[in-house]
Amino acid sequence: MERIPTKVIGNLSSILPDWYSHAGIDSLFLYAGAPDDVPDVSKPKKVESWLRSTNKVVDEPLSVLEVILEDFFEKPLEQFSAWMPASGEPQDKLDADKRKLESTLAGEGLMFSSGKLRPTRGSSSTLSLEEEVRRHGLSSVDQEIKRALRQVDKDPHAAAHYAGNVLEAAFKAYLDKKAIKYSPSHTLSELWKTVAKDIGLQPGELKDKDLRKIASGMHSVVDGIMYLRNKKSGAHGKSEIEARNYKIAPRHARLAINAAHTIAAYVLEVAD
Repeated sequence: MERIPTKVIGNLSSILPDWYSHAGIDSLFLYAGAPDDVPDVSKPKKVESWLRSTNKVVDEPLSVLEVILEDFFEKPLEQFSAWMPASGEPQDKLDADKRKLESTLAGEGLMFSSGKLRPTRGSSSTLSLEEEVRRHGLSSVDQEIKRALRQVDKDPHAAAHYAGNVLEAAFKAYLDKKAIKYSPSHTLSELWKTVAKDIGLQPGELKDKDLRKIASGMHSVVDGIMYLRNKKSGAHGKSEIEARNYKIAPRHARLAINAAHTIAAYVLEVAD
């Protein structure tokens, strides 16, 4: 039985009371499958006590956590009625709390996407990119990361589209930071060539043959993801024949996402 990590319990105990009433917490936890014995204490203590008892009583505690996380991560601001800051923007507070919770999960080797908790092994590229995004405060890239991850299993075609968006957002963020002009009509491949030139990753200009292979491979990855986004993703309408011929499995979407994240994380890292 995998238990809900102690740090996650502590994090939820400080975050959920800001956004849910007592009745809201009761309804959510009971719906999620937490034990029926509702703790009669303050909201922070209630969340902590209830999650700890979930670890002791429920056969699969993480399945309870998944339902709680899905409600918190997917619910829009207007559906949270229990909390309103005295000053500042509620959306900023909500976004910050979500990032904090995501960071805590990552520290425990977990990632929440598509309604499921997943181990982060094999997902170092995603974690690296998210660290760079948080460090630079790039909300446009962050938005595309979340869209891609949420769509992998239920709509791999859409995930392939968002993988391309992650690259495009990262490339534009780099060019903006470097004050390098580009056209809104530039393709993903054209944006990459501009970025690669500034970084010094043009294959023809590298003397070391191994580095040339790596740089050439990066160009191929960008072109491949651009093709997936333009031809095989949900970006364009398709005829019935095209829909039958262009099939992307979740594993293909994961390949595109991880490849895109690796390049995007590198680009943002060297932007400093």
